Amino acid sequence: MLNPYLEKTLYSQPAQPVLVEIDPARVNEVIGQITGLKVPLLDRIPTFSMAAFAPVTPETIRAINALPGVRLVHANLQVRAFQEPPAPADWWPTSQSRQALEAERAFIEGFTGEAVRVGVPDTGVDVSHPQLEGTEFYSTISWPVRETLDSEGHGSHVNSTIAGKLYNTPVGIIVEGVSRAQLVSVKCLGRGIGTGFTSEIINAMSVCYDKGCRVVSMSLGSDDGEPQGGPENDPFWRIIRSLTARGVIFVIAAGNSGPDPDTIGNPGSCPEAITVAAIDARGQPASFSSRGGPKFPTKPDVCAPGVKIYSGTSHLSPMAIEQPQAGYGFVAISGTSMACPHVAGLVALLKHKYPSMTAQQFKDVMMVKGKKFDNITGWGIPRWSMFS
Repeated sequence: MLNPYLEKTLYSQPAQPVLVEIDPARVNEVIGQITGLKVPLLDRIPTFSMAAFAPVTPETIRAINALPGVRLVHANLQVRAFQEPPAPADWWPTSQSRQALEAERAFIEGFTGEAVRVGVPDTGVDVSHPQLEGTEFYSTISWPVRETLDSEGHGSHVNSTIAGKLYNTPVGIIVEGVSRAQLVSVKCLGRGIGTGFTSEIINAMSVCYDKGCRVVSMSLGSDDGEPQGGPENDPFWRIIRSLTARGVIFVIAAGNSGPDPDTIGNPGSCPEAITVAAIDARGQPASFSSRGGPKFPTKPDVCAPGVKIYSGTSHLSPMAIEQPQAGYGFVAISGTSMACPHVAGLVALLKHKYPSMTAQQFKDVMMVKGKKFDNITGWGIPRWSMFS
């Protein structure tokens, strides 16, 4: 069937890329039939029996939908990183911001997250960076070219916040990630502006799962939090729900469309995800941080430091060039993209202590130990001591 969103927008443009869900027993057969229609195959996602195809006409989309073995045809929408422009010079180094979650208490107790693998679908990673040496790296950018470098720098900053090594930067400021988790970075955003297609991001989620990650940090999303075609049909929600049932915890940025209500992005709007809002160094909600409301009454779930966060970035990124005062390879930026990896790092610490912890168990603790819930910062900042 056609995803209801795609069916509604089918004739809104002359051609658009599609993501096709296929009966697992007929994947090769269906892909062969679709390519037989002279539709270029962009990517395959074997874990979820999906395939992405180049832009096609509405008539061809209907022909694909009619093929036996096709379960759902989705619009292959673009998604972007949730990052604000470079911040002023009053930075919040990760060596300090991590303390908001009581990361050091976990370290003292012997739980560093080093036994946990964290997947990071993002703009990639600069593996030559001193904070990020040893990071596993993959790419699912498939069109128009398969990109590898983290030219945007967003992904490197996110990775360094989750589990960047302790480092004294060129300007004499100590930075340190929340955990010592094993990082698996998958480039699914790029094209110079940090965007990616649904298929590339789902493929990255697949890579993370296949590589053994049971925590996945996603500082990305669309501005519109409405699920594509409704809760049962949205491709992100379907995969998040499937993998959550297998023990994966998804930590996702709320979005940067605040302060208006009901501005949570997708896939942060998925109920099973731990959705993260941003606060500043005074503990106040960031004005840009997306809010929940009548449409998203259970979001965001928690909040974390996300304003002027100072940490490592790609040496190649424009951000690093624009902030020479931060030291080569370092930058201070704001966004729920920066809040999300703080919580992902804490979840890695918790998974080290409680390997079987689920997303719902994390939320259950926050419901009891956190502050009174609101649609601005959820249950507040999650802290290590809450889970002891």
